Amino acid sequence: MDDLELMDLFTQFASPPPSSEGAEPGVRRDRVLQDRARLQEIVALRLTEPDVQHILRDICREAATALGLPIGLVTIVLDEDPHVAAQHALDRVLQETGGTSANWDFCRHTVTDMASFVVNEARTDTRVLDSPLVINDGLRCYAGMPLITSRGHAVGSVCMAGVDTREFSAAELETLQRFTTEATRRIETRRVSAH
Repeated sequence: MDDLELMDLFTQFASPPPSSEGAEPGVRRDRVLQDRARLQEIVALRLTEPDVQHILRDICREAATALGLPIGLVTIVLDEDPHVAAQHALDRVLQETGGTSANWDFCRHTVTDMASFVVNEARTDTRVLDSPLVINDGLRCYAGMPLITSRGHAVGSVCMAGVDTREFSAAELETLQRFTTEATRRIETRRVSAH
């Protein structure tokens, strides 16, 4: 995707959001996702370009290995359908379960809340039990950390997932945070100057 296409992407989603004061949680979340400054940050860091996978793929693999999970992802959350910027074993696992990588909707929680999002048993977690990832793809556990840039924008998520129920320890979440910090450092090197 070239810079012109990225700007088209930005203008598609970047209408200035009205005030979210007093808004319902779902409406507030939508406005966070469509925030102009946040989307401009995604453009400035060129996070939907194909070469991003080369600088982040090893983080996905190493974090998944460290947490003992089959799936590692870095997603860039544009709106309701995050863009998978880099991944480890996602295609293989979903092929085995007959699933699809579309609508990786768990990740938007880390962006809208700017906090970790952890699911130990997706089938009983009211926040996600209706997700296609749970119903159709067999996802059972998930741990994600927001990618928060130096300018304070949550642009995506570093997340690990699996098809078995499990709990995440505080030490494992600290490990995931370390990988997220490294991913953020790497994507910051891609910043382009505003014209």
